[in-house]
Amino acid sequence: MFQFDKDKRGSWIVFLMFFMTGIAIVLYLNQPPYQVRERDYAYAGSFYMFAIWIGLGVYAIYKWIADALKGREKVVAIGTGVLCLGVPALMAEENWDDHNRSNRYTAVEMASNYLNSVGPNGLLITHGDNDTFPLWYAQEVEGIRTDVRVVNTSLLGTDWYIDQMKWACNESAPLPLTVPQSQYLYGTNEFVTIQYDDGSPMFLHDVMEVFKDPKMKAVFEGGGKYDFICARNIVMPVNKENCLKYGIVPEKFADEIPEHIVLTMSKDKNYLSKPEIFLLDLLDGYNWDRPINVLNQGGDLNIGIKDYLMYDGFSYRFTPIKNKISSTDAGKVDALQLYEDMKTKYKWDALKSSGWFVDYQNYYTFLGVMGQRQLYLTVANALIDAGEDEKAIEMMDLCEENFPESNFPLESISIGFSGNDWMVAQMIENYYYLGAQDKAHDMAVRMTDALMEAASFYIKWGGLGANEFETAGRVYLYIADVCKQYGDKDLSDTLNASFDALLKSAQ
Repeated sequence: MFQFDKDKRGSWIVFLMFFMTGIAIVLYLNQPPYQVRERDYAYAGSFYMFAIWIGLGVYAIYKWIADALKGREKVVAIGTGVLCLGVPALMAEENWDDHNRSNRYTAVEMASNYLNSVGPNGLLITHGDNDTFPLWYAQEVEGIRTDVRVVNTSLLGTDWYIDQMKWACNESAPLPLTVPQSQYLYGTNEFVTIQYDDGSPMFLHDVMEVFKDPKMKAVFEGGGKYDFICARNIVMPVNKENCLKYGIVPEKFADEIPEHIVLTMSKDKNYLSKPEIFLLDLLDGYNWDRPINVLNQGGDLNIGIKDYLMYDGFSYRFTPIKNKISSTDAGKVDALQLYEDMKTKYKWDALKSSGWFVDYQNYYTFLGVMGQRQLYLTVANALIDAGEDEKAIEMMDLCEENFPESNFPLESISIGFSGNDWMVAQMIENYYYLGAQDKAHDMAVRMTDALMEAASFYIKWGGLGANEFETAGRVYLYIADVCKQYGDKDLSDTLNASFDALLKSAQ
């Protein structure tokens, strides 16, 4: 067995701790270079060990100089300290701009918009840390919309969090949950199978009563007995009066409110997760008297609610009216209310301000995860469908103003968000369609210049840049076709000629 030299054992231990909490953890975790947030805490032990070595090094320098200049220890100590300040000074100079958070208020502004998309005393169902932490800060520190209950599906697999949902919090009322704690304790009903379903619809209350009944168990091979859900088509009654009273359904859709809705789960779905069971329990006691909004169209909650969502800009409201929503099509929506919300309810001051460092995480969030151009485009499309052309143009103008190119580039293939580029291309098409030729032409020129620069870069890398080049080329040529379709033939011809020249130069 390997033996440590006793005199050097301490040094070996320090070295191994430095290695295991630094290089080894990097290899073990295999983290990609871009993270949703800084992961420095994963290397805290490594930093501690590195600091120990720094301290030993400083003392060594002091000792060498002090031995050479006996009798001048104070001068040596001061001189050594000044010399060693060069290290942190260099680190600060090189890293300050990358870590500078001055004047950056985008997180709390986005949290405010999320919360304000929900009606009074409503629920906002989130799906992870990045959705949730800014909301908690906004509520607990800034005091923003403390009547909204944040419900994080990532935590709904834990008993303590479900317990918290039964309590009042700030100005938010408790949730009407009835499943006993014994059925959601840690390790219990993490996944609940669907059994004995013959396709017949059943009332939600009856389904939950069967689930909660201690005598009703599904028997599995080996003799194990488990709770189960007995239907995939679940009927939920609707309180029409409350839907209108509490703003869950706009008055313009009052005649479309049914007596019941059916939450339909796929035939391929064989089990429900604990968060999905939680939501069924919540809906069982729900009287349509407080809005329920979800992010990301419900995320992993696949119990049929995605068929009943109405677009609120920053979130989606659960309603009793069937709807079909896509990335830029809001489907059935109150377009004029959305227009007013975008102008008066939601804030954009932090996004459009200058003087702050827009880093990769901001690009990731506002171009990718929660694309602001997509939000404006979706609202503009809803206004076009409603025949409000002037307001649609105004909405896209506001996008340029509130989400400026100086902070968030039009072309973002190089940073991995080609979806943003397609949003810009569709905005150009909308401008042409609505008769705003000058605005369409100007944006098309700016966008295609950026796309040509990207394509010219990636074509030089051959196979390594093939995907990026192909994406840039598709968006570029799409814009060229749009220009031609709407009579901007000179620009279309120029764009096509430039792209042909690029291809020839690479042959």
